[in-house]
Amino acid sequence: MAFLRKKGAAAVAVIAAVSLLSACSGGNDNKSAEGGSTKVVVTVAPVVDTAPLYLAQEQGLFEKAGLDVDIQIAPSAGARIPALISNTAQVGLIGTADVLQAASAGIPLRVIGETTITTNDPAADTGKVYVSAKSGITDAAQLNGKTVAVGGLGGGGELSLRAALDQSGADSSKVKFVEVPFDSMVSALQSGRVNAISTVAPFTDAAEAAGLKYLLSPGAISVPGAAQQIAVTTAKYATDHAVVVEKFVDALNEATKYATAHPDAVRKILGTYTKTPADIAARMQLPVYDPAFSKDRLGMWAQLMEKYKFVKNDINLSKLVGEN
Repeated sequence: MAFLRKKGAAAVAVIAAVSLLSACSGGNDNKSAEGGSTKVVVTVAPVVDTAPLYLAQEQGLFEKAGLDVDIQIAPSAGARIPALISNTAQVGLIGTADVLQAASAGIPLRVIGETTITTNDPAADTGKVYVSAKSGITDAAQLNGKTVAVGGLGGGGELSLRAALDQSGADSSKVKFVEVPFDSMVSALQSGRVNAISTVAPFTDAAEAAGLKYLLSPGAISVPGAAQQIAVTTAKYATDHAVVVEKFVDALNEATKYATAHPDAVRKILGTYTKTPADIAARMQLPVYDPAFSKDRLGMWAQLMEKYKFVKNDINLSKLVGEN
């Protein structure tokens, strides 16, 4: 069931785990917790995009909706998507590219909302490409024949970067992409292992502190205004528990709007679920929080994934959002 042009470890893990879990799924049957509230397990990564979920919990929005929300950390999509299929979690906050890849492979997911979108402002983009100040590289075309570090092969970071390079005068087919952990990217560039790094906040702070030179912002170029972190459940859960899903989304949307209007609240709550130091949280670039989910915001990613062959099969967006 290979579906990626380049199979990242997370993508392979998703398919393998789902194959096992689909045959023995059971897990949480969503019986009411004490007090009559409905338990909803939410699987997330500890990233700034998920802050509205924690704000909703802190402000009691889920409790007011009659939901007992249990947030569980699972850093990779390779763990979060199988948790949904096995019903050990009912909702996941997951990057759009990972969800579209899974949907293309036939995994029955349903997108129910979003917390963040990409920006059209390069300066405000949380993802940025840097080169050494001594490299002599001043434009994207000079990356042809060079090696660029990305956080994960076959994912949204590589995809948006490929498209941005092609739109900026480079030829992405002539660029070598290698997977490097974000916290190791600066040293990889300084040691000469790579010629450029494509990193994200708050790791952009480390790049700036090291004196690296900013080159471009991939997301702002290739997918401006696209869904970035989305709320997902399974098609079965969305159908069988429509009222629960509606209540969850309403509370999450309210918190997402709050995050937009209160960035200081986002910076403060980051320290409760991430390892981001308070001084970095106070100055790091925050994503654009926006709950106004639409199919078109998925479509921008889907078009690029099909164009660059990051998926084997076409993506049925209407099915993914529950239109058919």
